[in-house]
Amino acid sequence: MHGVCHAVFAFDIGFAIDLDEAERAIAAISRRAVILKKKRAPQSIQSHDVPLSITEATPTFDLAGYSSASTVDIVLYPFGAASVRFSFAIHNSLVDLVGLSEALYDHHPLAQQARQHLERLVESLGDAISKPRLAPPVEDYILFEIAESPGGTIESFLNERRDILAKILRAEHETLSNQEVTDALAQSIAYGVRDGVIIDWHAALLLGPDADDVRAILEYANVQLVQMRSLDDELESILDSSYELLARFKGIRQSFLGIGGSELRRLGVLHADSAILFEAATHSMKLVGDQYLSRVYRSVSQRFHLPQWGANINRKLETIDTIYDKMNDRQATVRLEVLEWIIIILILIEVVKGFWPA
Repeated sequence: MHGVCHAVFAFDIGFAIDLDEAERAIAAISRRAVILKKKRAPQSIQSHDVPLSITEATPTFDLAGYSSASTVDIVLYPFGAASVRFSFAIHNSLVDLVGLSEALYDHHPLAQQARQHLERLVESLGDAISKPRLAPPVEDYILFEIAESPGGTIESFLNERRDILAKILRAEHETLSNQEVTDALAQSIAYGVRDGVIIDWHAALLLGPDADDVRAILEYANVQLVQMRSLDDELESILDSSYELLARFKGIRQSFLGIGGSELRRLGVLHADSAILFEAATHSMKLVGDQYLSRVYRSVSQRFHLPQWGANINRKLETIDTIYDKMNDRQATVRLEVLEWIIIILILIEVVKGFWPA
């Protein structure tokens, strides 16, 4: 069996990336990544900005009997995310892939090496990244890309090797139950009789000679996941700061001073930035007409629970929006109350002056 294993690590590196400016900054080593159309598919993939792919040299290392490539691929997305991809040549049987999958499960040294590549890249990109930051969350995903299914069709390949395929996808040496095997292979999609993809939460198995488009979709979904995790953490921080702000302006301070305009503006800016980032991460790529790639994206979204992440983020955005409206209404009420007191005091002064001896 021959192919490539890709270990993919996704990071949040900023608010947005100007890909044209980034390409000019690293023109010597960059190339535009293009998602290929599936066979006989129409013009189906629409994207505001084609991701920017960069290939860099990296030290090789051995893992579970496999050697990594001497280069690493980094893909930059316009919504401030990056994906780092390490590759291992596959040359053994399916049984040997179980050890490789298990070795790559939560492989912290490899994730740290990917982070170091991005730290150097972020520094070299400079102003091409808006509000640069290398956020703590990282999402890893393993892609086993096999050029040709060993004998027969996709269906026969799955039926005859169910147990070993489930072990590869779940990174598990122990014998799995029938329920676990069925769940691991549930998201199986075939295009032709010899090419398809099996998608699980830890890894995916891509079969067939033309898998670049499917790999790009899976990598994009992994980037979406880390963006949603990072955004969820940021929204949690905004909510905590909002509650602290409300707690500081209780009692007399709330009645006479209100909430400072700078705090309100800061909360509004954070809310707007979060909403823009969420919109960019979820709608930067649209699949139109290609049912195969749409099925692939729908399946990986279910495995990554992207709809649930999106619903949770939407609830937090609505909560922050409600808090902002309440704080803004309270600020307006305090201003009206202060204005009323000023008018009352002025009237009292005029009345007192009328009775005051000349």
